[in-house]
Amino acid sequence: MSVYEPINIYCACCGASARFDIAKQIYRCQYCGGETGIREPLEEKRGFRNLHRENMAHEKRNYPLVSCACTGCGATVVFPENEALSNCAFCGRSLARQEYLGIEGFPELLVPFKITEDEARKRLLDWCDHNRKKREARDVRKQIDGLQGCYLPYELIKGPTDCAVSRSGVGRECRCRGFLEGSFVNTSRQLDNLLLDGMEPYDLREVREFDFSYLAGQRVKIRDVSDEETEKRVQEEIAAGYEPCVAKTMETRAVTVDTDTGNMLQLSAVLPAYYLRAGDTLAAVNGQTGKVAVREAKDRFLLPWQLKPVLWTLVLSAVIWAFTYLFGAEPGGQAIITGCVGFFLLITLFTAYHNHYQGESRWRLRRRIFTSDNSGKNIEPPEFYEIIDGLPQAVELRFTTPLRMLKMLAIALGTVFLPLILAFLFNGFSAKGLTVGGAAVWLCITVPVAPVYFLNFGRLELYEHPLIWLKTPEGGRVRYREHNRSPRDFEWDTLPPILIGLAIALVVLIVNVVLVLHWDQY
Repeated sequence: MSVYEPINIYCACCGASARFDIAKQIYRCQYCGGETGIREPLEEKRGFRNLHRENMAHEKRNYPLVSCACTGCGATVVFPENEALSNCAFCGRSLARQEYLGIEGFPELLVPFKITEDEARKRLLDWCDHNRKKREARDVRKQIDGLQGCYLPYELIKGPTDCAVSRSGVGRECRCRGFLEGSFVNTSRQLDNLLLDGMEPYDLREVREFDFSYLAGQRVKIRDVSDEETEKRVQEEIAAGYEPCVAKTMETRAVTVDTDTGNMLQLSAVLPAYYLRAGDTLAAVNGQTGKVAVREAKDRFLLPWQLKPVLWTLVLSAVIWAFTYLFGAEPGGQAIITGCVGFFLLITLFTAYHNHYQGESRWRLRRRIFTSDNSGKNIEPPEFYEIIDGLPQAVELRFTTPLRMLKMLAIALGTVFLPLILAFLFNGFSAKGLTVGGAAVWLCITVPVAPVYFLNFGRLELYEHPLIWLKTPEGGRVRYREHNRSPRDFEWDTLPPILIGLAIALVVLIVNVVLVLHWDQY
């Protein structure tokens, strides 16, 4: 007989587990084909919540509980009255003991402990053996007797979500939607989110309705964040999970993801964990899987992105200097050429990195999380969509395609060499009598300015007008042309790359001819 899983969505017709259809935004039964709307599971879970509260109030009489409130960090831990606690597992301060009368703060769901405290201690010591050179391993080994098991408070979120995605400096807003099979969000002020993320995931198939009988020999930390703070953490968790995929699609890390969680199931839960504070080192062991997570004792300084273009400029300038040296350039000429090109590279690279890392802080401190394995949260990437003819349709977006970048390069080169090109044309396609000196002022201005301008404003223009392909039910895609343009209308996007390449080559050839014919005048 299968166990009822309280976070599953079940078909109203046959009772089988239903899966969510992102395209149609409904739950569909895999067996009978029955469909269930988004709002129906929410109403069902509200009924489950009310019934669960009534049952807990009744059963509480059979399970006398005691609570301890930490005098330092404020954490409240509830446990059976015959147990004893002396110090807080989260900060090490003393605990104030008192009778616990109510059921406020108790969850609706629970994942039971599967490994004992001795097994958790062994897992932690095994991690220390494999990382004996780390300071954290020595700290943990010294304080291993302080390891304590506890059910930690979380909010379980499951269901469809809709996200608005925007890029810094761009007015256009893209939208994507997805479905979370189940994700846990920490609802405790005292605990380190990165450390707790490090010991995940948990097996959602073992989620059970909370029952006081699970507290035998265990403790429960009570949730101590407000509903508003919990909702904020939920939105941040979803945005952080989607951000890598969104940044890949948007081709930049300077993105903002705003999530709508109105149609998601949210239920309070407690998860099993063993927690240890060893000075500045924190350690946690997953009470279900045994996965170990250890937080680094000291903050690490991360180099700001502003240094990357400087370092690359130095490397490329060294290459240019070596190249000019091999071709026998005079020391003075070497310095002038390397300095001018290096200045140009610095401006260009700084602008490019600014576009990519815009919004990130300049100076960052971070503590690494060491884990016993590389498993982690598995979040399905969201699906981008556009409203077309009044209906949302799944799309694939592209911004900086090779062809588009070639066109930007051609425009930039055309801008820089515009006087030379015009002079060449007006001179009857002859380089005779032409001098570069007349365009010196123009070149001095456009050589550093044109690349920066097109990297900044040209790319932003591309983000305002992405290339859109509609996804077909068969798994293919069809190009969508905005503003109902006819496919036969001329578009720069359809221009063959070979023509763009020939245009660039022509410009470079003209400039080289002019410089070769009149080099002796400089």
